Amino acid sequence: MIACCLGAAGGWAQDAPSPARELLLELTRQPRLAGTSGSRWGADVVARHLREAGWRVELDSREVLLSLPRRLELTVFEGEHVVLERRDRFDPDARPPGDVPPFNAWSASGKVRAPVVDVGYGLHADYERLEREGVDCSGHIALARYGGSYRGIKVALAAEHGMVGVLLYNDPDEDGAGRGATWPVGPWKPDWAVQRGSILPMEAAPGDPSTPGWASPAPGRPRRRLEGADLAAALPSLPCLPIPAREALAIHALLAPDDDENATRTDRGPVEVRLLVDQPIELRTIINVIARLEGTGANMVLAGNHRDAWVRGANDAGGGTVALLRAAQRLGARAAEGWRPRQTLVLCFWDAEEPGLLGSTEWVEANAAELIERVICYVNADAAVSGPHFRSASGSPGTLGALHRALARVPAADPEGPANLWEEWVASAGAAGPALGLPGSGSDFAAFLHHLDLPVLDIAFSGSGGGQYHTAYDDFAQVARFLDPSWRAHELAGRFFAELLTELARGGPRSLDETEAAHTLAHLARAQAAWLGQDRAQRLADGFSDLARLIEQSGTPPELGDEGFYRMLAAPDGLPGRPWFTNRLWTPSRATGYGAEVFPSLRAAQAEGEVALDAELASLLDALERIARRRMPLSGAGR
Repeated sequence: MIACCLGAAGGWAQDAPSPARELLLELTRQPRLAGTSGSRWGADVVARHLREAGWRVELDSREVLLSLPRRLELTVFEGEHVVLERRDRFDPDARPPGDVPPFNAWSASGKVRAPVVDVGYGLHADYERLEREGVDCSGHIALARYGGSYRGIKVALAAEHGMVGVLLYNDPDEDGAGRGATWPVGPWKPDWAVQRGSILPMEAAPGDPSTPGWASPAPGRPRRRLEGADLAAALPSLPCLPIPAREALAIHALLAPDDDENATRTDRGPVEVRLLVDQPIELRTIINVIARLEGTGANMVLAGNHRDAWVRGANDAGGGTVALLRAAQRLGARAAEGWRPRQTLVLCFWDAEEPGLLGSTEWVEANAAELIERVICYVNADAAVSGPHFRSASGSPGTLGALHRALARVPAADPEGPANLWEEWVASAGAAGPALGLPGSGSDFAAFLHHLDLPVLDIAFSGSGGGQYHTAYDDFAQVARFLDPSWRAHELAGRFFAELLTELARGGPRSLDETEAAHTLAHLARAQAAWLGQDRAQRLADGFSDLARLIEQSGTPPELGDEGFYRMLAAPDGLPGRPWFTNRLWTPSRATGYGAEVFPSLRAAQAEGEVALDAELASLLDALERIARRRMPLSGAGR
């Protein structure tokens, strides 16, 4: 069916069934949890469509540690009276795979019974408030709302405060009934649905926790791994379970004083919870699907999306998978007519992103030397289609120009609105105009950006809302009814990704506008005066501004390799206390786990005192001078 819908240019006949719809329908027929038979089936589905589109496909299998549940139990007591009880079982080797019960990957196994403390969002500020109120958290189970930080940080803070277990839940005011009609009437989360998610501590390094900084091997091949106490130190120490809002609110009701429901929700009250988690951590096989369309040049443009899901994952990340498959079909149709891209295009469909960016991280670590030498840019598509509008993006400074040119070639979805996607973004951006946010972490660009210091773009289309993130209701029906009923958004995203990959391949190393990058970083430097000091912030900003002017005068930048702009600014030995992270310009925040924190090496040096801070600033300015010296010969200066 898909082939008959493709025209000569890989287009879609509007009166034919949407190829994107057919792809997503097939992809979501089974759960695709990493390490299970469903994920292996999903790899075969994706590989088949890529081969049919004319791409050369490799199945990259790796043996990694994974954390999959077998037995999960929750019992809530008021005194000795059982007021709530739930039991789940799961067999990761079942064929076909069953629906995945609510669980948090990397939870410690264990059985505990203890009183519950409502810790709000489970952040530093919440524990400080509890301490002021005289609430002793040690020996208790934390009841924490999702939000404000990566869920793994909540579990780590609970352990720091002596707690023995964690329950996580979504506040209905944030993604449930408080936002609108819930499923099946509307797109928002019903109070019995549960957000799954990883709690792997990723502030040291994402990926397989037993191989930090080096690649996990193919199945059956020996490789050094962390074991014993070293491995235990890299994993969460508490049993943790996500629960539905319905159960969380029932526990809240027991915690609140009888005479005043609004007085506080931090009193310990009579409620206790027995929590049982049987979730072994064991070696299992994951499969990355890597597809290539050979180009005429020596470099590569990569795009990737994770194809695993907590359950069926129609939006997260089926939307990105389908968009990239549609791009592959468009580009493959062009190649069948004799076209070749100027650089080799590589599409990467990652496994095991959801438990902690395992598939992409291990592949990047295994192929680091070639990637550093040849990659122009990595384009990431995660939950990439939640509507037909392009209104924001994040990426490395210097990539906005290439993004602009690609967006301008794609008509916008609304024929009554702006003419193309770039004009749509301009119209929505306000007076400041379109700008790229800095990618933090939480998706598969992390290893490219923070470990190899390569340029990245992270792309998503939006416009429709819903609350089914990481629930069993993130399925085909949710997308078909609420997120993209016409399927035009998925088709539009596929066309855009094909244009963006073509644009980056056409531009080659010049796709990264180093002048734009340096100007943007100068602006960021000036904005740090509050903590860096006015003089230091200005010196750093001047360094970037001077570099921008020199690059502007010097013409064509050199080819990629170890002279790449961001590579030359990297910390060769990694950031203090975080050797896997080498990006000195921005890094994932340790406070939230997701958002970007700028100039992390300077922040770390500031904690050591002014001497260390001045030394690190001098090191950054020296790196800028090295880039300047590399650029000067191009204009004949400095001879």
